[in-house]
Amino acid sequence: MSFDAGIAVSSIDNPGRQGVVTNTPARKKPSGLYVQVRWSDGGVDFVHEEEIEPLDNLDSQDPFSLVEKGRYGRAADLRCNLTYVHLSGRLANLVYAMGITNTEFYPHQYRPLLTLLESPINGLLIADEVGLGKTIEAGLIWTELRARFDMRRLLVVCPAMLREKWRDELRNRFGVDAQIVKAEDLLDAMRQPRHQIGEGKAWIISYQAARASRAWRPDGKTKPKNPSARWQLADFLYENAEEEPLIDMVVFDEAHYMRNSESATWNLGELLRGVSDYQAMLSATPISLQNQDLFNLLRLLDPDHFSSVQDFTRLIESNKPLVAARDAVLNYQSNSKQIMSHLQAAADEQLLMKSLQLAAVLRDPPTDERLATKGYRAQLADTLERMNLLSHAIVRTRKRDVQERRVTRDVRREEVEMSPVERELYLAVTDTTREFAWRRGISDGFLLASPQRQVTSCPAAVAEAWLMGGNSAEELIEDLEDEYEAELELEEVDQSPLSLRELLRATIPRSVDLAALRREDTKFARLLTVAGDFLRNHPQEKIVLFTTFRATARYLVERLLREGFSSRLLWGNQAQNKQEVIDEFRLSKTLRILVSTEVAAEGVDLQFCRVLVNYDLPWNPARIEQRIGRIDRLGQQADIVHIWNLYFKDTIDQRIVSRLLDRLRIFEEALGEAEAVVGDQIRKLESSLLSRQLTQVEEDAEIERAAQALENLRLRREELESNAAHMMAHGQRVMERIEAAHELARRVTETDLYIYIKDYLNKYWPGHRFVQETDDSRLISIQLPGELAARLDDFLRTEGLIGKTQLGAGGVRICRFLNRVSEISRRGEEIIHQFHPLIRFISRDLKARNEHFYPLIALRLGGSEQQSYLPHGTYVFYIRSWAFSGVREEEVLAVAALRLQDGNVLDEDAADQLVQLARVNGCDWLGADQAVAPCLVRTRLEEAETLLDGRYRIALERKRNENSDRAHFQLDSIDRYLDRRLPKLHNTLQTHIDAGRPSLANMTQGKIDKLLARINTRRERIREKEKVLADRYFVCAGILQVDG
Repeated sequence: MSFDAGIAVSSIDNPGRQGVVTNTPARKKPSGLYVQVRWSDGGVDFVHEEEIEPLDNLDSQDPFSLVEKGRYGRAADLRCNLTYVHLSGRLANLVYAMGITNTEFYPHQYRPLLTLLESPINGLLIADEVGLGKTIEAGLIWTELRARFDMRRLLVVCPAMLREKWRDELRNRFGVDAQIVKAEDLLDAMRQPRHQIGEGKAWIISYQAARASRAWRPDGKTKPKNPSARWQLADFLYENAEEEPLIDMVVFDEAHYMRNSESATWNLGELLRGVSDYQAMLSATPISLQNQDLFNLLRLLDPDHFSSVQDFTRLIESNKPLVAARDAVLNYQSNSKQIMSHLQAAADEQLLMKSLQLAAVLRDPPTDERLATKGYRAQLADTLERMNLLSHAIVRTRKRDVQERRVTRDVRREEVEMSPVERELYLAVTDTTREFAWRRGISDGFLLASPQRQVTSCPAAVAEAWLMGGNSAEELIEDLEDEYEAELELEEVDQSPLSLRELLRATIPRSVDLAALRREDTKFARLLTVAGDFLRNHPQEKIVLFTTFRATARYLVERLLREGFSSRLLWGNQAQNKQEVIDEFRLSKTLRILVSTEVAAEGVDLQFCRVLVNYDLPWNPARIEQRIGRIDRLGQQADIVHIWNLYFKDTIDQRIVSRLLDRLRIFEEALGEAEAVVGDQIRKLESSLLSRQLTQVEEDAEIERAAQALENLRLRREELESNAAHMMAHGQRVMERIEAAHELARRVTETDLYIYIKDYLNKYWPGHRFVQETDDSRLISIQLPGELAARLDDFLRTEGLIGKTQLGAGGVRICRFLNRVSEISRRGEEIIHQFHPLIRFISRDLKARNEHFYPLIALRLGGSEQQSYLPHGTYVFYIRSWAFSGVREEEVLAVAALRLQDGNVLDEDAADQLVQLARVNGCDWLGADQAVAPCLVRTRLEEAETLLDGRYRIALERKRNENSDRAHFQLDSIDRYLDRRLPKLHNTLQTHIDAGRPSLANMTQGKIDKLLARINTRRERIREKEKVLADRYFVCAGILQVDG
């Protein structure tokens, strides 16, 4: 055969290796003709004419003709095919965030991510219990969205005390450029064009700094002459609500602060939802379906779905038979008749009468024969969960659901006898406080509790602070203001610092002996004895000590240092970064005690300690749980954590501990109720105890009433949450997907990235450099050819990525392949991860080229690499990509696999696992063309193709049904909203007309016109997405030998 210069050829032994014949004359030898080929991998070699063939001789994309010719590619070809699909697509069955962040793997933390991706509303309420990692869950969601959709703008709204934590977590765990901002900074940032944001940015702002006052109105009528930055921000958000999203994702931490729909904080949430693409609300608040507060949060997430309390109630009632049917399916004792009775009841519900998903199940109902298989029950339960009208909106995980080994809390209560000088101060403060409150008619718990709580924390420290005045006195006010502000959910409460300062001045006994208070500090003496003994007996251990007050914290560190105990101080607004302080404490061999204010410790992770000292006790049980949750959280390795509570005997604190906190077992287990709800009860108790003179019997009775009220809250919460958990999705299939993805490395690996770049450079860009120069296989020297470097540089400038790589300059660059977005590059190195600009550039270029990789592969798996569930033998596999777009977009990598010999079909999960194992561990199967019969392979591939065609039609029908149900529900919600709203406006209009008020009538008519225009626009948007657009394309096929 003649091979002219310029002819494209492939290797007969390795068809995936392709090249072009050069101009160099062929060499004739006794054994035959040798032709020089420049291979796509950059190599140039003379090969025998019988070792190559022109690409025109075979249809390089038809696996069936390749089977007939025995032209099988190698393991690298499967990796190239799948890596290209992984990096250029948005696969629903791939977790892009897995394994690339600086986090431990906990399966439940990926559940919100997968739930949000399947949600048609782009919003989710994550209501996990304290200590399960809601911050991590939000970070994983953002990492996934960056990978799938190239999202760049993240906004986190949180209480002020959590801003530093969010900044540090995003930077250190997720590699995000995060900064704390004020309203004016955020306004400036959102006015910037998207391309100027570059690789990505996160802004962190507090609720206080972002929200406008209650006087703000969208019509601008209440706008002052010189509006504040917060007011201008609200105007800007409102004006851009119907435009392209300004924010890719907004995270609302402690989202229950927005539970009051009449508040400025709720208005802020509504404005930010209007300009953001995705929303995640985080709250440890238990879920109660009869809760107006929960409805208000859900209405923020999905105003179409949850337009009114009446609709919410109807939705819950309609959901009940669906949930009953799902539970019956998951109960292996149930039969088809029982399940069908629930399904028929669901079909009778008004909201489900038009459900195409439910109609499809009823057309092909479950039978006892089908129900005998676990796979069918799991699939049917998953189908019913997809119909669940609440599953898309709420995810809640409790500690008991995920912790196989629960940490035991060993609680020690220590009553300390006050010295005479301490008792004198305490009684004087108590009497003066009550007198002050009685004379001025004050009943505010914040004002009244302040002096009492300060004295029972540390008499010596508080007396010094009061007598010194200035900043120290102001700190005492601020410490309690911070705590109460959290309990009051950051609303604009009318606190009176002036009254509080007067109260503090009134309670200072002029005869206080500061030296005596220090000398006779009985609580500190007890701390010194017990903590000293513990640290001497456990030289590797550390202690975390909490106090509410900075004055107490400063005093304790000073005295501990004098006594020879190396201690570290942690409080808010200190110069050193909070996480740096914690890291220093954790790593230091000499630092033994961390003294922290609870406000500073909000959200920090201290699970490397197992001993916690409460030097003073908040009365609010929710605040105590926040403290304990710093060490009793995911990652705590000890079986027992020790909690030591110090308080003074014969004080009101002692009775609070014994009659309230102990009765409710606050220290042993979380009350679980929302902090703000518990705070209401505690403030009532403070007012009762401190605003008037009571006998001890009367005080005990007040405490007993508060304890009973909190106990009733607990019982009611447990009942409601049990019902709510029953109504929400179990997520069993989701958790199985997460476990499988982790086990089978169903994610993008360093090897994938290495092959992806190397193959691209070899195929398209001769003259490049891609060389391993050390023993470290992940460290590669890369230099791009001039033209490619210039094109990459243009890409960097267009996308705002200047400075993110030096490869566009055309020089040699040392690159480390490490798919971790949180890693910091070593000097002189670049880290190549899946967000690296070169990866993005290659994906875009390959898409423009309509690239295809070699489509037929032969691999084998050794006995040590295959899983026990996979019998040895030969398998064929066939892979397609399916894409669906409607209310939401989804792409799926679909796999069919059969045993070659008998045609036995693997189920969908097993087929997917087979291919993932082959991708990660497969090696070349040389001589496969001689080991298998082409006609049998072709037959099995045709069967696999037919199998996938059938699954595709089923999947397409399911997507159409899901999409149609969602669209119809949204349209029905709009109609119901209009039916309620429009008559009221028409009545108002007629009233103004009848009363001869033309200006008001015109204004009302304008409202009606705007309402109708807005509703029509929403209708059209929904109808545009009502029809599912679907596509599918062939990826690759092959044979796999699994050795025994």
